[in-house]
Amino acid sequence: MQGYFNVFHFIALAALALLSVLFMLLSRGEKDPKLFKIYLLINIAATLIMGYFFMLVVDKYTKKAALTEFAAHRVLRNETVVFKGALKNTGEFSIANCDLTVKVVNNPVSKDTIAGAVFKPSGWSLFSHDERTNVAEITASVAKNIAPGQMRNFSLSMPYPPHFTNTQTITNLECR
Repeated sequence: MQGYFNVFHFIALAALALLSVLFMLLSRGEKDPKLFKIYLLINIAATLIMGYFFMLVVDKYTKKAALTEFAAHRVLRNETVVFKGALKNTGEFSIANCDLTVKVVNNPVSKDTIAGAVFKPSGWSLFSHDERTNVAEITASVAKNIAPGQMRNFSLSMPYPPHFTNTQTITNLECR
């Protein structure tokens, strides 16, 4: 079964449809047509909101993947950094898409950049003309349609700011 939906998605949708129909039948007994319309709108809104959260919960517990062999190589010729690795589907269901976010933080343990390393200042810079950021970030889709147990290799490239020294790499993998 390729694609986004698996058996648990269909079970969640069926339970949600059953609850929605049950609430509709209970509200149909209302004599006032204005109240019936209000109940109908509440039913539709609640069904959509609960459906969204059901899909998030099912995705969290059924679509599992892990990064393996993740490494970064700096290319000095064009001032970029290349991230290579492999993504393995460790769950029992197929995964439609995996997005990887890689964040490179400059000097994460230094005293003078600890506050600026994670948070980007907002507002006008009237007194400071230093526009160098301490965070570089890239988000990309690294794999699509991964069967259970399957592994896919990937490669990402992003510009590497020349003022970075002693960096820390933070990864976040999100699969749907």
